[in-house]
Amino acid sequence: MPQSTREHRPLAMWILALILTVMGGCASLRKPTQNRHADRTANIPPSVAPAVTETPPPQALPEISILTPFVIALGPDGNLWFTELRRSQIGRITPSAQISTYDLGSGTMADRLAAGPDDSIWFTDPAGNRIGRLGLDGTTAYIPLETPESGPAGIVKASDGNLWFTEHAVNRVGRVTPLGTLTEFVLPHGGSPAGIAEGSDGKLYVAENSGDRIDRISMNGQVQEFLLPTPGSRPDSIVRGADGAVWFTEFGADKIGRLTPSGQIKEYSLAAHGPPVGITAGADGNVWVTVPAAHAICKLAPDGTEAAYYLANDIMPGMIAAADDGYLWFTQPSGKIGRFSPAGAVQEFPAVLTARRALKVESERPPISEP
Repeated sequence: MPQSTREHRPLAMWILALILTVMGGCASLRKPTQNRHADRTANIPPSVAPAVTETPPPQALPEISILTPFVIALGPDGNLWFTELRRSQIGRITPSAQISTYDLGSGTMADRLAAGPDDSIWFTDPAGNRIGRLGLDGTTAYIPLETPESGPAGIVKASDGNLWFTEHAVNRVGRVTPLGTLTEFVLPHGGSPAGIAEGSDGKLYVAENSGDRIDRISMNGQVQEFLLPTPGSRPDSIVRGADGAVWFTEFGADKIGRLTPSGQIKEYSLAAHGPPVGITAGADGNVWVTVPAAHAICKLAPDGTEAAYYLANDIMPGMIAAADDGYLWFTQPSGKIGRFSPAGAVQEFPAVLTARRALKVESERPPISEP
């Protein structure tokens, strides 16, 4: 088994790890305070929730287990899938909040994930220095990376039918086909590539976490670099917006950046003070951003108009994903998954298993058939 490269994970994960706590609680419905200006008006006090006590399960039933969800993404089956921070598992939560997990095998630690072109979940595994594939039936396959200790981080499904991913520790971007054919591209300058997204122009956009740059990469590996205006901005998560531009978090500058296909860059300071962590494009055409330190979710319209939604003080939204039904789902280091309505309602679900753990059949080779 390759040695762990968890020290090379992007900065956003380490901030979440610093604020990890283990908290239980029952689902509760809340209405956050919305503020369209920089001044925070009020918080709604958190409701008091009974603690969840871990008890041995009856024989033949799954153990009750508090999970620690990290990254969340929409799967090909309409469910939300999330990586587990402390275990070698990937979890699934249905729209009705039923949670189940898939074992990935000892030594595996999934980081970021994406729906693949073959009705499966693909994920980066920095601990194993490989790319993993999880079928909806729970079967797994792995593709070892050629460069040792590469630190695979962000991953995205592209329009060419392949998966593209970043190698955070060695300044490379990789491409893997559904059949497992691997290609790596070296970036011109060292910058610790983290998040990756496909733009409206069919090119890949990569956030260089320590390079303060956004790279644009063609499908054949040609690279164009865009230096960000703010030094020390530390871009991390990135997504394509409904306006055709790519939007990204600037973790070190407490800002959100926007890059158009023509190369124009604009930065936006957030009303909610603190480093932005998660970002997603909503079905409403807006970009949604989490600010854990401010207990807030921010909405940015294509023209940069902002609205900040302040949540209860015990809610720290981490990574975020948009579902097909318009809801936004976010992870919390406290061990909960939140569902946020663009109308302003928040519902929380303790990340406790409510379904049997899926069986795993592991294969150390890629899939052998076309999707």
